[in-house]
Amino acid sequence: MITITNLSKNYGKKTLFEKISLGINRGEKIGLIGPNGAGKSTFFSLILGELEPSSGDVQVLKNIHIGYLPQESSFKSDKTVLSELTEGDERIMGLRKEKEALEEKNDAGSKRYGDILHHLEALGFFELEYKAKKILMGLGFKENDFNRPVAQLSGGWQMRVLLAKLLTYQYDLLLLDEPTNYLDLNAALWLKDFLEDFDGTFIMISHDKAFLTEVTNYTLILENGQIAKVKGNYEHYEQIKAEKRVYLEKQFKEQEKKRQQLEKFVGRFHAQPNKAASVRAKRRVLERIEEEAVALPDDPRQSIGNFHFPATRRSGYNVARLEKVSKGYADIQVYKDLDFEITQGEKAVLAGENGAGKSTLLKILAGVVDIDSGGRVIGHNVDAGYFSQTRMDILHPDNTVLQEAYSAAPGFMSEETIRTILGAFLFSGDDSDKKVKVLSGGEKSRLILAKLLINPPNFLLLDEPTTHLDVDAVDALVRALVEYEGTLVFISHDIYFVRSVANVVYEVKEGAVKKIHGNFDYYMEKRAKGEILTEEKKPDA
Repeated sequence: MITITNLSKNYGKKTLFEKISLGINRGEKIGLIGPNGAGKSTFFSLILGELEPSSGDVQVLKNIHIGYLPQESSFKSDKTVLSELTEGDERIMGLRKEKEALEEKNDAGSKRYGDILHHLEALGFFELEYKAKKILMGLGFKENDFNRPVAQLSGGWQMRVLLAKLLTYQYDLLLLDEPTNYLDLNAALWLKDFLEDFDGTFIMISHDKAFLTEVTNYTLILENGQIAKVKGNYEHYEQIKAEKRVYLEKQFKEQEKKRQQLEKFVGRFHAQPNKAASVRAKRRVLERIEEEAVALPDDPRQSIGNFHFPATRRSGYNVARLEKVSKGYADIQVYKDLDFEITQGEKAVLAGENGAGKSTLLKILAGVVDIDSGGRVIGHNVDAGYFSQTRMDILHPDNTVLQEAYSAAPGFMSEETIRTILGAFLFSGDDSDKKVKVLSGGEKSRLILAKLLINPPNFLLLDEPTTHLDVDAVDALVRALVEYEGTLVFISHDIYFVRSVANVVYEVKEGAVKKIHGNFDYYMEKRAKGEILTEEKKPDA
């Protein structure tokens, strides 16, 4: 389908790719991974022809239809949600108009008419509406959303419409740039199942290792200007990477042992004339070792893996309690007479469909929204910290990133330690000297998250903390929260993150909250069997 030959792409002195060659074939479901800034989105733009390579060539077979989901998009449409999916494909609409024209001419028996029917069937036209509705509901839309104008939706929901459109039509290749970023956990799980069964071809950028492992059969690794293509999913790639590192470490140790032996010999005999020839020979071997030295790849775990976050002060057993809480917005009653409690040591994920009230519950617990009635009781010695991607007012715009991080640090913490933490959240080198006011939204989110973990409160409330993080940064966050000694309540669409961190699940549905005594895999097993009900803690009507 696609042949890439000696592809290079430079921006000034910065080289993103250098002489990379590979092919993309039908049936390949590819995960594209690499650190932030490595050029993953640029790689997509080169395939789409939106950017010209500095050198080399990207050849796309004729008549290959590519569907593209960018990370962010201004989605312009004057249609309703459903009509965008059923009428928004130019290929289908062109064939449909030609079909209708032939029918008006009573030419339905012609060969061309038969060819049109064949093409429409191949594109799924005759079951288009059924398929579109099924996909929309999987991505979290309700039936009463189908006739809403796309232009009236929020940016996140417009991105869901675009994703639904890509999944509805028969594209030869899908390019998906972080497709779960605008999804909740339920929709991400639905998309995972959909892509597992998908018989087409796609390349997907994602920071969710579990998602990549379950839906891909090839992995593209982009780093240091090169791309390596590995057969197998992300888990297989990690296994190969670990085995390669063990092999290189063994070679490195043998090399260092030999180097030390040679240096010892040269140091001992360099002044002895009768050993001059041997010393020269040993020096030549040392020079060859320098030229052919085994280089160990950076291990991202080393930057933060040995760091232990400051211990939090111990809270009482009852961390937060809601008593007969009611909360509504306009004509929507989210909760009525809700009783709910979080206890010390819980690392709880809030699960449930979009619009069920997860973010509202998190905000009520954090005390950042007013409740209509009832009480919020915070326990003994509880210090709450709330993270929301849209809450930027806690940053000081004229501070540098490093100064902002220092403002959260306890007195004993060194600059080296703070820089290490910032590095884990993708602020390295000169990035630490940037002013907060010039940071992107994603960078501000990461900085707030870093500040919370530099000096963590003992009650953390996190709303989608992994958005804008790459795979290694998500790993750093997972390690930090696994060893975190306080209490945590969070919302996340990242399956790997949820599975790694949560020790309890609260299912939120129809104004009710039910505690699932077990980890996320246990919850998923019960959910698949239809055994998760929300009868407990449901308020009286």
